[in-house]
Amino acid sequence: MTVQTHTCRAVVVGTGAGGAVAGAMLAEAGIDTILLEWGSRHAATDHHDVVDSMARMYVEFGGSLALGRPPVLIPIGRAVGGTTLVNSSTCFRAPPDKVAAWGGPDYAELEPLFEEVERRINAVVLDEDLLGGNGRILKRGGDALGVSVKPLKHNVRDCKGRGRCAFGCPEGAKQSMDRTFVPDALAAGARLLPCHKVEQFILEGSKVAGLRGHCDTGPFEVRADVIVLAMGAMFTPAFLLRHRMANGSGRVGKNLNIHPASRVVAESDEIVDAFKGVPQGIYVDHWQDRGIMIEGIFTPPGPLLATLPGAGMEFKVLAAAYNRLAASGVMISDTATGSVRPGRFGMPFQAFYQLSQADARSMHFGIARLSELYLAAGAKRVFTGFAPVPVVDCPDALTRMEAHPVKTTDFELLAFHPLGTCAMGADAKTSVVDFDLRCHDMDNLYVMDASVIPHSLGVNPQVTIMTLAMRAARLLAGKLS
Repeated sequence: MTVQTHTCRAVVVGTGAGGAVAGAMLAEAGIDTILLEWGSRHAATDHHDVVDSMARMYVEFGGSLALGRPPVLIPIGRAVGGTTLVNSSTCFRAPPDKVAAWGGPDYAELEPLFEEVERRINAVVLDEDLLGGNGRILKRGGDALGVSVKPLKHNVRDCKGRGRCAFGCPEGAKQSMDRTFVPDALAAGARLLPCHKVEQFILEGSKVAGLRGHCDTGPFEVRADVIVLAMGAMFTPAFLLRHRMANGSGRVGKNLNIHPASRVVAESDEIVDAFKGVPQGIYVDHWQDRGIMIEGIFTPPGPLLATLPGAGMEFKVLAAAYNRLAASGVMISDTATGSVRPGRFGMPFQAFYQLSQADARSMHFGIARLSELYLAAGAKRVFTGFAPVPVVDCPDALTRMEAHPVKTTDFELLAFHPLGTCAMGADAKTSVVDFDLRCHDMDNLYVMDASVIPHSLGVNPQVTIMTLAMRAARLLAGKLS
C-alpha cells in the first residue's frame, strides 16, 4: 500500500485548546505547519441529537474512565477542536497563586496572553436572560444565605441559549477551536489533516524525524523538524510511554489531577426549564479557599435522569418533573494524584485515580453547602449524589447528612479536566518539559496541552492551556525562524 508522505517544519498532533493555538501561532509566524487530528471536522449543522453527537465527537462514546474506588468518568472530545467542541465554554484564567507555584513564567508575563486569548475566543459575561432558570434558582438561594452567585464568562458569540454546549453547538455560537484558532491557522497557511490517527514516531538516531499513522486512505508519514504533541493529558503520556520517549525523569504519566466533580439536583414546585439557556451559566467561589468550586450544569433528560435515584413509578414521576429540576456541580481542587499508562486490548490509555479521604471530605462539604443553597431557594427535595443520604428535604435532613461519616466510595464522580501528566518544570529530574514546553530529553519534541500544568488549578483550564501554548509556540517559532 502506498504511504502518503508529507513534509513540513512543524507538525502539531491534536487540535484542542493546546494544539489549535500552537498551530495558529506557528503558522502566523511563517512556519510551514501541519495539524494532525484523529477526529473529523464538523459543521454546526452536523450537531443533531445527543446520542449522535456523543458517538461522533467523544472518545469511547464519552465513557472514558479512571479506575479506582470509585471509578471516575472523564469524557474526552475527539474532533477538530478537541474537547473545546463539547465543553461548557467556561472561561477562567489560572489563579495568580497557582501560576506562582509553578516557578516558571509569572502572572505579569502571562497576563497579556490571557487577554489575547480571551479576545480571540470572545470570552464574555452573558446577558442574564441566557443564564436561564438554572441560574435563577441558585442565585435565589445565594441571596437568602448571603453567598455571592456570579455569572461565568463564556467563549460564545450570538448565543441563543440552546443548552447544547456539551454536544456541539447547533447555532455555531460557541467559539471553540474549530471556529477560532484552527481557521486562523489555515488562513496563515497551515495544513489540516483530519481523520489522521498518529501511531508511532519516526526515529533517526536519537532524533525524532516525524510521525507515522493511518487515515481513511491508508498509512501516512509526516516528516518535520519539530514535533508538538497536543493530544491531551491522557493520550499524550500514554503515547510517550508506549514508545519509551521523553521519560528520563520517570514522571511521564504520573501526577494526574482531574478536578473530581459531583452533580447535585434540586426539585422545585415551580417551573424552572433549566434546559433553556447556557447549561453552565453561574458559579460560586465562596469556599474556594477550601478548594471548592460550584458551577451550574444542566444536561438533556437522558444523561441527567440517569444519575437520579428511584425505580418504577417513583422514577417515572421524577422524570415527568424534568422541567422543575435545577442542577449544579461541586468541583474540587484535588490533592490526590493518579496515573496514566498505555492502554491494553485496543484501548488508547489506562488511567488510575483514587480519591483521597481529604478530598472526599471536601466533596462532602461542598455537596452540603450546595444542598443548603437549594433548600434556601425553596427546593422541596435535593438529590445529593452522596450515597448514604441520597435525598435531603429539610434542614434537619441536611444536618444528618453532614454528620454522616464519609468514605471515598460514597460519591458518583465525574471529571472534565485531566492535568499534570507531563508536568513542566525547571528540573529535568522531576518534570517532563521545561517552561518553554520542550521535552527535557529531546531538543525537537514539545508538549503543548493540559498535561504540562503541574498542579490542580481549581478552575476550568481551557484558557490556561491556550495561554501556555501561545507563549510556547511563539518562542518555538522564534527559534525556527
